[in-house]
Order: sequence, then structure tokens, then C-alpha cells
Amino acid sequence: MHKKMFKTNKAVFMLVIALCLLAAPAALTAGPFSLNVIDTPTTFISYRGDLQFDFSMYDNGGILGSASLSVSDYIFLGLYFDVGNVIGSEEIQFYQPGVLARFLVSDGAGSIPQIAIGYGYFMRGDVHRVDGQIVNGLYVVASQGYFLFGNEQYFFFGLRYPVIPLSFSHPKNTNLFLSTILEFSPEFSIKGEIENIYFTENRGADIFYNLGAELNVVDLVTLGLDLKYSPSINSIVRILRIGYTTQF
Repeated sequence: MHKKMFKTNKAVFMLVIALCLLAAPAALTAGPFSLNVIDTPTTFISYRGDLQFDFSMYDNGGILGSASLSVSDYIFLGLYFDVGNVIGSEEIQFYQPGVLARFLVSDGAGSIPQIAIGYGYFMRGDVHRVDGQIVNGLYVVASQGYFLFGNEQYFFFGLRYPVIPLSFSHPKNTNLFLSTILEFSPEFSIKGEIENIYFTENRGADIFYNLGAELNVVDLVTLGLDLKYSPSINSIVRILRIGYTTQF
């Protein structure tokens, strides 16, 4: 059973890497929208045909990579792989891969704000695993634009409900998140978010306060550094992210 799962996870890992290599020669320009703030989702979909790749390096040399294709201006679909101990001397650990999806319910053109629903992983890194698995689930997110520093900025808020692992799939683990992206120029932006705000008592220590910075090095490559803190771990988690967008 373990050998079969290992082969499946390795196959997904190699598939995403192959897609990245094949798409690289056709890369045009970095997408105008971030699909995630840090851990939490945005309402953005990007444009039809945009193919976004994202690689996050987390604790103990792990890598979480994803590929997302905007099949229309209202829907994107994707998959991700999660591999531990890629860097270092420990044995490489292939975790269960997963799917990503988002559907834009409202484009925000009227009085209703921009709203999206979706499915994906919640938080990256070893410290966030439950029963040895990265948490996946459903979410609903809304956004509101505002002007600051001469640019239109975005504030996001929403709810997440865990589905995987099944032992964590319970209404009491539904959580609220708040986030924003501050764009100072087309090349540089700062992101902030508060996540894991639970509605049950005595879980204030589980809240994460995250801050990130993103830099467009060239038109098609984005570098990001995310810092995450929670009283529950009493330390700062550092995550390096590399991403780019191409046309499919």
C-alpha cells in the first residue's frame, strides 16, 4: 500500500515538474493577480489560458509546488505536490498530492463584492500538518478594493472548512481569515494576513499572524519571503516562494 502511494505521489511530482519545463519557453509575462495572499486565498482567477506555477520552500528542506490553469475568466483548476526533506541529508518524503479549484461567484461589478468559492490546501509547512497530512478543504472568500499609496489595494476576508484529514473535518475547526495586499509599485508589494481565527473558546493561541514581501525580479519571475508567527509554536516560520505565469 505504501509503495503504491509513493509511486502515485512521485508521478504527480514529476508531472508538475514536466509541465513547468515545457511551459518555460512560452512564458510571456507575470500574471497581474496573486491567487493567494500568503496562506489564505484571494478572489482572483487571472485570465483565461494563464498557467501559474508556485514553489514554496519550507522548514527542513521541504517543497510545496503547484500548477493552476485558468480555464476561463471565472474558473481555475490545478494540482499540487508536497515533498519533504528535498534539501538536506534526510530521506525524501513524498506526501499525498491534492487538487486546487476556484470559481468566481460574483465579479464585484454591482453592489455585491467580488466573491469566490474554492478548494485547496490551507497552510504550508511541517508545523501545520494534522495526522501527518497537510489540511485541505473548502473556502469562501470576498474582497473589497480601496485606494492607498496611489494604487488600488485589496482587502480579503473569508471562511475555511477542513475536509482532509477526515479526523479534522468538523464544524468546530471552521476558521476565519483576514488579509490584504499593498502594492507599492508593479515590482514590489507587501502582504499581511491573520488566519486560523476559530469561533470556539480558548483557541486564541492557534491564530497565525503572517507578513510577506513579494518582488518581481523580471517580467516572468516572482520572489517572495513569508514570515509566520503564532503563540502556539512561539517561533517565526520562514518560507521562500518562487512563482511565474505563462500562457497555455
